[in-house]
Amino acid sequence: MTSDDIRTEIRNLVLHHDAEGLASRLPKLTDAERATVAAELPSLLAELREGPLSDWDAFDQVTGRSEVLMMVGAATIPGSAGATTWLMKRDLNPRWSGAPSPHRLVKALSGRPVAWRADLAVRLARRIRRPDDRIVPLALALLRDGEATPPDHEPLVAAWLSAVGVAKDPLTPHLLPKIFEAAGAGRALVNETLTPKPSRWLALAARTLPREQIITGCVSRFLLGGDVRDLRFFVRLHTLVAPTPEESAGRLRDYLRLLPAAPGPVAELAWQQVRQARLDPADVAEAIEAMTFRQEAKLAVKGLTWLDRDLRHHPERVADHVTALTNAYAHTSHEVRDRAVTLTLKHAGHLTDPAPILEAAELLPPASARQLLERFTEGWTGDFTPGRLPEATIPGPFPTSGLESGPPEEIGWIDIEAWLAAVTREAHTNPDSLKETLARRFGEHLRPVLYDWPTWQSPRDWCTALARELVNPGEDPGPPMSRPPRQRPSYRKTIFEGQSLSGGLGEALYDSMVNVAATAFQLFPGLRTVVPLHEMPDYFQEVLRTVDVQTDLYDPTGRPAPAPWNRLPRLRECARPHAFLLSRLDELLRAAKAGALPPVLLATPTRADGHLDPETLLDRLAMCAHSGGEPLPLDLEQALLRLPPDPAPDLAVRAQGIGSAAAAVVARWFERGAPPPPEVELTWTLDLGSHVVPYDDRVLDQRGIANVSWRPVEPTGLAHIDALLTAPEMRPFRRLSRDFWPGMTPHHRELAAAHLAFGLIDRFDPPDIAIDDLRDLTLAEGASGPATALVLAYFLTVEGDDAVPSLLQLAAKGALPAAETGRLLGLLGRRTRYEAGPALPSLELAAKQGAHAEVWTILRHFLASFLPGEGERAQRPHTDAVVLATDIAMWAGARGEIPEVAAHARKPGSTSLTRACRSLHQFLTRET
Repeated sequence: MTSDDIRTEIRNLVLHHDAEGLASRLPKLTDAERATVAAELPSLLAELREGPLSDWDAFDQVTGRSEVLMMVGAATIPGSAGATTWLMKRDLNPRWSGAPSPHRLVKALSGRPVAWRADLAVRLARRIRRPDDRIVPLALALLRDGEATPPDHEPLVAAWLSAVGVAKDPLTPHLLPKIFEAAGAGRALVNETLTPKPSRWLALAARTLPREQIITGCVSRFLLGGDVRDLRFFVRLHTLVAPTPEESAGRLRDYLRLLPAAPGPVAELAWQQVRQARLDPADVAEAIEAMTFRQEAKLAVKGLTWLDRDLRHHPERVADHVTALTNAYAHTSHEVRDRAVTLTLKHAGHLTDPAPILEAAELLPPASARQLLERFTEGWTGDFTPGRLPEATIPGPFPTSGLESGPPEEIGWIDIEAWLAAVTREAHTNPDSLKETLARRFGEHLRPVLYDWPTWQSPRDWCTALARELVNPGEDPGPPMSRPPRQRPSYRKTIFEGQSLSGGLGEALYDSMVNVAATAFQLFPGLRTVVPLHEMPDYFQEVLRTVDVQTDLYDPTGRPAPAPWNRLPRLRECARPHAFLLSRLDELLRAAKAGALPPVLLATPTRADGHLDPETLLDRLAMCAHSGGEPLPLDLEQALLRLPPDPAPDLAVRAQGIGSAAAAVVARWFERGAPPPPEVELTWTLDLGSHVVPYDDRVLDQRGIANVSWRPVEPTGLAHIDALLTAPEMRPFRRLSRDFWPGMTPHHRELAAAHLAFGLIDRFDPPDIAIDDLRDLTLAEGASGPATALVLAYFLTVEGDDAVPSLLQLAAKGALPAAETGRLLGLLGRRTRYEAGPALPSLELAAKQGAHAEVWTILRHFLASFLPGEGERAQRPHTDAVVLATDIAMWAGARGEIPEVAAHARKPGSTSLTRACRSLHQFLTRET
């Protein structure tokens, strides 16, 4: 055949995807024909890439042109290095395609010399990087076909182990011994099992390799390290071989090295080999110390059992095992710690230096440490010396702030209240100085940012608006959507000289663009700070000036009156205290716009916790009456909420003597007294996704919802106070003023807590609440109930020690709802995604700082709701809670059976929880 004929023949076979035809034809080519086809490969590849009928990018290329091109190139390219490069071309190995058929490729190469094929196989094998590489089947097939010696290449071993096996594989003698050294080999064999019978590779290794090689290889592999998955196969292979003591004797030092830090299965295997060997006392001590150092309780217990047997025969060696015992004192398992203490006391008579034991006793729970201290410390009484509760914080006087502090900076509620009082006072006494100060601190640059918002959510925005109103009265143009529309002519101009939009469509598009730009600049003046008008093209400036965009939007003299509006958000979306505060700020702003600011704000506190002295309130009422005006209604209602609940009897008479309508309201308030705190109720429901059902304790589910509600309080006749005393109907999403709430109701802590707790444990993410909210809550006065307890329990689980100061403050005030906090802490751990375990160290810290009696009450009720019920599995936090309760009960001298603890104490068996419950129950039911 001529060169053209052979080129045409091979080209047609490639274009028709005839892999079988190529596999039969290529081996029969002569050297000259191979050279002809090889020279044609670049043009053929280019034709396939550019051809209109090419499906080069198709996903299914397993038997497509990539495979036939690999066959043609490998069979015709002269050198094995060039053939390897061709087979590895990226174009022929798309990531999404499967591997080509190795059998057809091997058949296509059968016309090449054996040495050439062997060299190609070795070169391809060296290119393997991962077991799932596309060339793995071809490289393995070529190695087997050419009977070539595989290269020393670790990825090849892992790839061979992961590939489909063949009977009587000629690669086995070469590659199987390398599994102990090759990285990735253990991961490739992770699914090999011993039961019910050894699987393929385990059986093959045990049958093929010498025992000595297997034992040496496994131990060497263990010493190289790796995780459990990497070493699982070698552990099972070592177990299958089961070395005898004689075979292990020469490797005891290696097994000892594995005990402290190797993965658990490896350490247990090493322990079995060490345990059956004859060791000298130093090696025994080293092995036991390594076992007690491990975190696995099972291995640590085995180490302590070995220690006990050794001391039973050689009690004089107890000093050699002190380190092992002190290691166990710090173990996370209660069983390990208890066994270590028991062994220490059992062999205490042979200890000559108890100092290390006493030093390490600090690592033990107090109940366990007590036994060691009583045994080794002469004259130790064990009396607990509690810390002293901190003094209850006494709020100082309310600060009198000047105008140079406060908004617009990020500040707290005290600064805002003081600033509002100062602004109101200066507006009457020194208005010119006030205007100058406010103009300097609240510049005109704030106007676009402030007035372009339809609503104001933050108290700081309302303060800024008040300041701007006093600086430039009437400048607020209203929310964007309330501003009167302006007539804008329609323009159809060229975009720029020399190019125009022709036709009706172009004119309409241009007209729309101009109108949109004009509307945006009119409704949102803040755009001028982003896109200044003078930087826009001349034709745009002309258009926008024509529609009067340049008119000062903030000048009330040149602006039509807007429609009625306000900046309050939808009050039903706000928490009730937040809505109350924003309404009060809106009232103050409207009074400023009307020129009707009172001479003084009634609600400004006299104490830093929000308390308002009744005498001061009467003086302010008299000042308002003397000025001939009435105070603002919401300011009056806020003042009433800040009064103490039990006013002096003569205050009502004095209020009536002032003679104003506001004073009459205050007199009636004094006569009736403050409304009682709400009786908060918590009910639990379960979120099932599509619907909510009552919570059933028989079903363990962590999607519980704590629903906060309270019975309606007798109306006061004051609308906003009555709204504040009413439970919300839906979860509020706007709570930006949380720091104000305790100061708004300083004598009604439970009311502020109820609004904070509403939606706290819900199906959604928790509302925006921070540890500072709990701190503010503790400064308030009044009764504490379920709402306060829920907020405290929540922060104990999520913030831990940061919640301890608040707990101590409530305890110092005698206002800690300890029983309810404990019960809710247990329910949070059982019914929600919040874990109660992290709260235990914080409770221990609080007990050490003087609140041991209160913490015992918390734990007593916590255990009643937290311990596992019948049929439930005990977990570590359950045992930790009982152990801590035992210590706190000793500190508090507690007595009295806890039924849930007694039920676990009576159970058979010796689990960690059962032993802990027996210890606590025995202490609580002691006779003297």
